[in-house]
Amino acid sequence: MLSSIPPGAFGGNVDNWRIGPGATAFYPVFHDGGLVSVGDPHFAQGDGEVCGTAIEASADVTVRLTAVDDLQLRTPVLETATHWYTHGFGTDLDSAARMAVEEMITLLQWRAGLSADDAYSLASVAADMGVTQVVDGTIGAHCAIARSILA
Repeated sequence: MLSSIPPGAFGGNVDNWRIGPGATAFYPVFHDGGLVSVGDPHFAQGDGEVCGTAIEASADVTVRLTAVDDLQLRTPVLETATHWYTHGFGTDLDSAARMAVEEMITLLQWRAGLSADDAYSLASVAADMGVTQVVDGTIGAHCAIARSILA
């Protein structure tokens, strides 16, 4: 049995409270025939889940899976009505945050056609960093940018 508790590039316990109705989550696929597991819904959780539990819930969900051939991201990405969120994971907050920013740069190149330098500069002035969770050995961070900036 594989554990989904530690988050990683594959997904797992990402713990971004914005994953929910109306959001689109993009996950990289690393192997043909890969499986999908969905779980751990919460009634409430803040940024930076800190003690191993949120207000846990039971939920019936409908999930639609679509292959995106030109997806150029290496970790989960979330699109909401207002923002794009990239995720990073690591054994410490610095490495998790660095990964989230690197993925934001990739997202800005992919979605907005920016050069790496321009994407890095835009992320520096327009993106917000946050802590997604610190409840297990793998720390989660996210980087958010308003979709209106890319319009």
